[in-house]
Amino acid sequence: MNDNKTSQAIDAVYALPTLPAILGQVLDATFDPDASALELGRYIASDQSLAARLLRMVNSAYYGFYREISSITTAVVILGFREIRNMLLTATAFDALKNPESDYDRQSLWRHSMASAMAAERLGKRLNIQVDGIFAAGLLHDVGKVALDCVAPREFAQAVVKARTEKRFLRETEPDLFGMDHAQVGGHLALHWNFPEPIVEAVQRHHQPDDDSPNRTLVALAAMADFITYQAGYPEGGNGRDAEFPETAAKILNIDADVVAQVADDIRAADSRIEAILSVLQ
Repeated sequence: MNDNKTSQAIDAVYALPTLPAILGQVLDATFDPDASALELGRYIASDQSLAARLLRMVNSAYYGFYREISSITTAVVILGFREIRNMLLTATAFDALKNPESDYDRQSLWRHSMASAMAAERLGKRLNIQVDGIFAAGLLHDVGKVALDCVAPREFAQAVVKARTEKRFLRETEPDLFGMDHAQVGGHLALHWNFPEPIVEAVQRHHQPDDDSPNRTLVALAAMADFITYQAGYPEGGNGRDAEFPETAAKILNIDADVVAQVADDIRAADSRIEAILSVLQ
C-alpha cells in the first residue's frame, strides 16, 4: 500500500462537506422514545429545502398515496420515524456528493444503492433480524465510490477503465490509484459524517464480512444485499467482472439460495418505485 496516496485520499475525504446539522437533530429525535411527531416535524420544517424535498418524496409514486400529503407532521405520523429517517438520509447523502463534472454513471450507482437499501431491509424482515441501521448500511455501502469520484474524478475514472479492461473488480484497481479501495474510503466518509460505528463498519467491510465482529450481522446484510442487487439487474457499472456470492455473509446470516432468489425477485418488482424516488432526487 502506498502510504502517501492513502494519506492524500483520506485528507481529501475529510475535506468533503459534512452532512447538514439539522440531519443530526432529526436522527437524534428518531431515536428518542419520548420525541413526538410534532417535534420531529418542527426540526425538519426548520430547513425549508429539506422539508420540500421530503414532501416531494412522500408524494412520489414510491409511496403511491391516494391523496397529497401537505404536512411534514402528517408524513411522520403516516410513515413513522424510521421511514422518515431513511428518506432524509437518502436525500442528504444524495445532495452532499453531487459532482456535475463527473463522467461516472452516478445514476446507475444511486439506483444500485437504493435497490441495495431495499434489499437489505427485505432480507432483514425475511430473516427476522432486528438491528438498527439496515437501510443506511445498504444505501451507503458504495458511498466510497462517490467520494472518490468527487475528490479525484480523473484518477477514479482510470481505476474504472482499468477494472473493465483487465476484467477485475473495481476494489482491486482502486488501491493502485488511491492506496485503498472504496470500502475503506467509505468507512472514512461515514466517520466524517459521524455515523454510528456499526454503520461505519458495514460500509468499510461489506466486501470482507468478519464472523468475529460484534457488527457481523449488519455487515453481512450489506454484503448480501449488494450481491442480490446485482442479481436483480441493478449493477453500478464500475466492475469488470460479475459479482461473487458472499460466502461468509451467507454463513453469518444462515441464508439459503431460495431466500436470495426471493429477495432478488422482490427488488425486480420494485423497479418503478426505485425510479420514482430517484426522479425526485435529481
